[in-house]
Amino acid sequence: MSKKRYLEDNDPFADFGKPVDSSAASIDAELFGALQKVDQNRQSASPVSIFDILPDPAQPRRAIPTVIRQQWDGTTEGVKAMFNAWVDAIRDERNSNFNLQLYLEADTDIERPEKVGPLETALLEIIELAVSIRDAGLTNPITVLPNGLKYALETGERRWLAYHLLYAHTEDEQFGKIAARTVDSLNLWRQAAENNARANLNAISKARQLAVLLMDLLNEKSGKTFRPFTMFEDEQEYYAQVADGNKFRTPPNTSERLLAATGLKHEKQVRDYRKLLRLPSLVWQLADDLNWTEYFIRNLVEKADNDHDKIIVAAVKAARKQGYTAPVGTVPEIDKPLKSKKKDDEIAAPGTKQYYSQMTRLMRKIGPGKRDVNSAALERIREFRRWLDEQEMLVEQYLD
Repeated sequence: MSKKRYLEDNDPFADFGKPVDSSAASIDAELFGALQKVDQNRQSASPVSIFDILPDPAQPRRAIPTVIRQQWDGTTEGVKAMFNAWVDAIRDERNSNFNLQLYLEADTDIERPEKVGPLETALLEIIELAVSIRDAGLTNPITVLPNGLKYALETGERRWLAYHLLYAHTEDEQFGKIAARTVDSLNLWRQAAENNARANLNAISKARQLAVLLMDLLNEKSGKTFRPFTMFEDEQEYYAQVADGNKFRTPPNTSERLLAATGLKHEKQVRDYRKLLRLPSLVWQLADDLNWTEYFIRNLVEKADNDHDKIIVAAVKAARKQGYTAPVGTVPEIDKPLKSKKKDDEIAAPGTKQYYSQMTRLMRKIGPGKRDVNSAALERIREFRRWLDEQEMLVEQYLD
């Protein structure tokens, strides 16, 4: 099934636009605290197969980097293949092996390398959650809503992914089902409360959150309707429907509710985050995957004189400076053919003959006053030590 057809058949926004309770009690329960108060109106958690739960493609808070999400067919059956593609991408990013099994089976926390790329950082967060669940169990159930014979995921995407990772690795049936509370319909305000309670959203996630809540408010107060998520090829276009602040103003007497739900402090921040909805698509992707702050993005845009092409060039340069090696499109000023490197000049992976040769040559160059050479040698030694530690732990596991 194609990704587009999958989204059309499983629209988590099928109930979008239904009236919501905007009373003070409801706002307090959803936004100020509470998740415990909201829990009182839900059913008790019960085990649900992780393969019967469909992810919410419009979820503002993203756990999977864009370049990996693009390789996923969006089905639960394809999650394992998605994780494999993720590991492969990390190997390319770090130019060395990434031992997923070592991280998942470790009895103690494995120290992260000093330099970790964005793709590896995102996966490590899910791995750490999976190890925590393996050792201590699931603390907070996810929430789902009926969607035909399956369920749509309302909150808890990272927990759901952690269970998939554990099940794929262990094939243990205890990770084949996850504790879930069933709700009657998707509640964007409850989802926002959950997102803000679990972890800080990056700037793009906040912009998404702001957009979906604005659409819900405008529908509730003025009857305005918006095209559903499944009608857009580019997900950013869905949220950009409310990018025009003059056309789609915050409804009267709803500002406090909106600010509380998004975690913003004042109306200027609302305007600043709304501007992000107009970013070039490529910049939107980079900012999301690299967790850029709104201030960083705004500064980048201003330095580029708000010029569309200059903004893209500046964003790609900034992304590559931060170690982003995933494909970022064709940008003429950036993607010029590079002079081919000699094979010996390329950084080899630890454990290869070429690596030992490079390290030996580098160590011969160290000495007093050679700051750059000494720093490079020190980094190579640390990298080699990390690799040896990984191999030692792997061998010890084989001996057990």
